[in-house]
Amino acid sequence: MKKRLLSLLIILASASFVSAQDWFQGTLEEAFAKAKAENKLVLVDFTSYA
Repeated sequence: MKKRLLSLLIILASASFVSAQDWFQGTLEEAFAKAKAENKLVLVDFTSYA
């Protein structure tokens, strides 16, 4: 029971962290240029929000 509760809390905490992200809105080329300037990786989301 404790493991399930801990797992649920971890999932909820990580879900709130992901929703708080400031996602980049722009072209893929702009994203790569910004990532290169900041020495970061690019995460591309292919989900559709119709």
